[in-house]
Amino acid sequence: PPSVQSADVPRHPHPLATGKAGMSRVLVFGALARTLVLFRAPLLRALVEAGHEVVAAAPDDDPDVPAAMASLGVGWHPIDFERNRVQPVRDLLLVGRIRSMLREVRPDRLLSYTIKPNIYGGWAARAEGIPSAAMITGLGTVFMNPGPRRRVASSMLRRACRHHDRVFLQNDDDRRDLVEARIIENPSKVVMTAGSGIDLAAFPESPPPEAPVFLMLARLLEAKGVREYIEAAEMVKSSCPDAVIRLAGMEDPGSGGVPRAEIDAAVARGVIDYLGDVRDVRSQLDACSVFVLPSWYEGTPHSSLEAMATGRAIITTDTRGCRETVDHQVNGLLVPLRDART
Repeated sequence: PPSVQSADVPRHPHPLATGKAGMSRVLVFGALARTLVLFRAPLLRALVEAGHEVVAAAPDDDPDVPAAMASLGVGWHPIDFERNRVQPVRDLLLVGRIRSMLREVRPDRLLSYTIKPNIYGGWAARAEGIPSAAMITGLGTVFMNPGPRRRVASSMLRRACRHHDRVFLQNDDDRRDLVEARIIENPSKVVMTAGSGIDLAAFPESPPPEAPVFLMLARLLEAKGVREYIEAAEMVKSSCPDAVIRLAGMEDPGSGGVPRAEIDAAVARGVIDYLGDVRDVRSQLDACSVFVLPSWYEGTPHSSLEAMATGRAIITTDTRGCRETVDHQVNGLLVPLRDART
C-alpha cells in the first residue's frame, strides 16, 4: 500500500545534520526509551550509514535499550523526565537538564520527537545555539480540546518552532491546524511524510488465519480507543461468541490511562484476551486476521502500517492520521470516532 514506507528517513533536499564537513553529530531525542528501538531504529541506522555520529536520548526506563543502541552503532544518553504529565516547575528544570546534555554531547544538530522533547528541546537548542528539527507524530489530546491548556501548549510549541528549521508532519490535518493557528509561523519549514515508516523486511506479508481473530495493539490509553474497543467486543461476542478478540499493549500510569482493573474485568467477563505488553509484535500480527485501532488521533499510526505490511485488514477511525492508512472498503473500514456500535 502507498502509505507503507520502507525507510524511516524524512525525504528533503537538505540533510538532517549540517555543520561540519563530512561526519556530523546528530542527537535524536525522544520521550520513551523503547520507541527508539520500536520506531526509530531504521532512522538511526540510516543516519549511521550516511556517515553521521549518532547519539540517542530518552528517559531510561527499558534495560534493553542501551544494548540495542550499541548494536546500531548509536551512543546512548539517558535523561530523566516524566513524559506524560505537565508539571511547570519540573518542566522548567528539564530545560536546564537538556541544555546540560547538549553541552555534554555537543551535537551539530538536534532531532526531537514527541511533545516534550519537541518543545523543551527546541527551547534548549535555541539557548545553546544548536540547529534543531522536530518530528510531530500526532498532536495529542492537549491540542485536540479547546481551553487554557491548549492555548498554553500552543504558545509553548510556537516558541519552539521558531527555532526548529524543519518540522516533519504526517497528515494534512495537523499541517493545516498548526499553520492556521500560526504555531508554525513559517510554512516553508514543514516537511510532509507518510508516517514514520517501517522496515518491510521485518514485517513481510503472511496469510491470515481462517477464523476471525481481531487484534488491537496500543498503549492502554483512553485516547487510543481502548474503552470503545472493549465495548465493541461486548457486542461482537454476544452475536458471535467464537470470535477471538485480543488486546495487547503496555500500561500507561499517566493522565488518560485506562486502569488495569478495567482490562482485567473485561477479561473476566470473557470479552477480550489481554496479551500484556507484547514485544514480539510480528507474531501477534501473523496470528490475527483483522487489526483494529479506534484511536482518537494519530500522526500516522505505526501499528497500522505494520499490520498493513503483513496484509491484514484494518478497522480504524475516520479521523486525523488514522484515515491516511485506509481506503474505505478496499484494505479496511473507516468508522466514526468514539462510536463503538458502528
